[in-house]
Amino acid sequence: MSLPSGCGVCDKEDGALRCSGCKVMMYCGVEHQTAHRQEHKSACSAIRRCRVAMEKEEQDLRDLPDNPYTWGVGKFWKILETRPYMGSRAALCNTMSSVPNAESLEAQLDLLMENLRLSRSDNMGSRDVIPGVMIRLQQDQECYDFLKWWATTGQSRNYDWGNTTLPYLDIKNTNPLEPVDMFCGKLIDLPHLVSVTLVKIKVLQVILTGMRPADESVAHMLGLKRKPSTIAKNPNIANCEDRRLESVKLKAQIRALYEEVHKLNRHFWPALVDPGEHLEARTTMFSIGSVEQMRMTLNLTYEAWQEAPGAISVIRMAIEGKL
Repeated sequence: MSLPSGCGVCDKEDGALRCSGCKVMMYCGVEHQTAHRQEHKSACSAIRRCRVAMEKEEQDLRDLPDNPYTWGVGKFWKILETRPYMGSRAALCNTMSSVPNAESLEAQLDLLMENLRLSRSDNMGSRDVIPGVMIRLQQDQECYDFLKWWATTGQSRNYDWGNTTLPYLDIKNTNPLEPVDMFCGKLIDLPHLVSVTLVKIKVLQVILTGMRPADESVAHMLGLKRKPSTIAKNPNIANCEDRRLESVKLKAQIRALYEEVHKLNRHFWPALVDPGEHLEARTTMFSIGSVEQMRMTLNLTYEAWQEAPGAISVIRMAIEGKL
């Protein structure tokens, strides 16, 4: 299943304009906007209300004599007056998810990344939501860079979150073929471990589909299909000379990450392959290794897995010991 984009009725992208209410649904013209109005009305109204509330909260902050935008960017969560505004940002992001198109995800990603700019230490859990959104938008290279930063600098006990002069999320275009040691043996967030596993599977997809025609049967066996991804432009992949060797290494990395996720939460992989009622469950509180943690992670990442052709099949192979 691919992520829809363009007009909400016909998917036409050329000349499509944003709905003036929600600003995330697209229409190629008045005729299709009118035809879709009844179906879109509820989500449109909810998103508009949340956006108005957020904009009001932001203006209230900027009107304060001690405007935190002039001195507090990077540490917003420590400023009590910013809490209602940050909450309104989260509410808008959650509400926009009711419109399942690329334009909505792009708007959500902008909001989530701005959350991190305002509050580097991420007291709202934006960093757990961002990887799945990036992957769904085919921003796999950006996702890998993001995950690597949190697994390295973000894990440092000496990093001063209040010092906004320090580099932040500054890893760019790093090598996605590198070993996965940085993600293993640490208390990495489960959504991050799951997401880096999916990125590595998508890298395997790019490597396999770049082999000579005689090897395309390997990609077909895995159920993988070519799909645009920013990670394919990485020079380490584009200039890879021995794709067969790299595919062997990648499979070993995927198996290592698979085991790491299993150690952290034994419920996750079976639920990914057969989610059942877990996708309907919502939870905010969980303990490490619990069903609740699995459900939270599944809800954040399942659509990214489902939209990546063949990815869940690779996990099914890992479960069966065939990867």
